[in-house]
Amino acid sequence: MRTAELPDAVADNVSRFFGRPVEAFDDVVAAIRTVVEGDGIAIDELCHVEAETPHQAKTDAETYYFRCFYDGIALAHLVDEPVEIRTETPTNEPIEIRASPESEVDVTPSGAVMSFGVATESDVPVDEPPTAQDVYGAVCPYVKAFYTREDYGNWAKDVAATTVGIPLDSGVPIAAALTATPSEVAE
Repeated sequence: MRTAELPDAVADNVSRFFGRPVEAFDDVVAAIRTVVEGDGIAIDELCHVEAETPHQAKTDAETYYFRCFYDGIALAHLVDEPVEIRTETPTNEPIEIRASPESEVDVTPSGAVMSFGVATESDVPVDEPPTAQDVYGAVCPYVKAFYTREDYGNWAKDVAATTVGIPLDSGVPIAAALTATPSEVAE
């Protein structure tokens, strides 16, 4: 999935946001890794929220709340243990995910899809790369889980972003690449 090309409108908008050519998910990973100085996203760089949110992830020892569910999938690669993730669709339907560091994922419902996108309007100056906070503000609101591709399509018509819908389990390798160390990326 990481080498899959983005739809033209999404690629154009993501390229504008990052200020560099972005044509595939691998390019998105590289652009985000540049924002975090190539080290991979660490636990403290995830989109944590102090209060309860509809997006929670549980390890054996702790419960985390995030701006979007995708951080829970990334968390499984950072804590090196399975993570139980619960999220809600934009229509408040629950989706449960069990993600493991081995890139295995069990999703209920099994046909769930996720969105990836970037806001069509952002305040990033054209001559400067986005910061981590810019990425959180422009990307996180558009990473959602949905029961069906049709549900995703209905939501996507009304958001101020260009997005693409993919099978939820296909997003796991992308999260793994975002959290990988530079030596793991080279492998």
